Amino acid sequence: MHYFFKILLVITISSLSYGETGLPKEYYKMSSKKAKQFFFEYFEKRIEIENIKILADRLFIKSLQKSPLPIKGSLRYEKLELLQKKYKVKKIFDYPKYIKKIDIVPPSMALAQAATESGWGKSRFFKEANNIFGHWTYNPKRGMIPLDRGEGKKHFVRIFKTLEDSIAAYMLNLNRTSAYKRFRIIREQMRKNKIFINGLSLSSTMTKYSGIGHNYVKILQSIITKNKLLEYDKKFYHKIKNLD
Repeated sequence: MHYFFKILLVITISSLSYGETGLPKEYYKMSSKKAKQFFFEYFEKRIEIENIKILADRLFIKSLQKSPLPIKGSLRYEKLELLQKKYKVKKIFDYPKYIKKIDIVPPSMALAQAATESGWGKSRFFKEANNIFGHWTYNPKRGMIPLDRGEGKKHFVRIFKTLEDSIAAYMLNLNRTSAYKRFRIIREQMRKNKIFINGLSLSSTMTKYSGIGHNYVKILQSIITKNKLLEYDKKFYHKIKNLD
């Protein structure tokens, strides 16, 4: 991993606490204004860590673009195989496809979706299953039954061991699922045109994330705007702007 990412990960991870399900108990006793700020700061660090991991993999792919093809059985080839499977890339040496898929999710959009999908950390699934972003599963061993699941429905709400696992699953979902192809296309265009990658712009592509479509986008953009969440995008951008 690039030295910069190692240092940044150590600094960020050292400031986190693990082992709890959901948010600390004191969060639920805070005033609305204080709770919002706590929520954003609590998840900003965790979102940053996952984005840093993604960028490290992105730099790995970029390093391969400038080198001879890795030999089968080598460590570089094995890592590439893992990324091929993880991101569902058909051809192992299709580097442009990896680059399109392996990229950051703007902190502001992740924060807005975390707030929306978890009811600001107050939903049952957030508290009991560390499920921040409303992920489903059809595997009963990995999920819990929604109280309002309709007759004949077979989906479960996915259970995560940690909040960090939920964030990683959310980002992977956006980066490889066909429903979010437009998200990836616009993000790639923003990079190519040297446009600041931000959640206010990219949240417009989230119409398929919720059954309420464009109204869902309005909710996300309202949260981003009212809470000035683009400041989190700018803060992260200044850390990584020279690395791509």
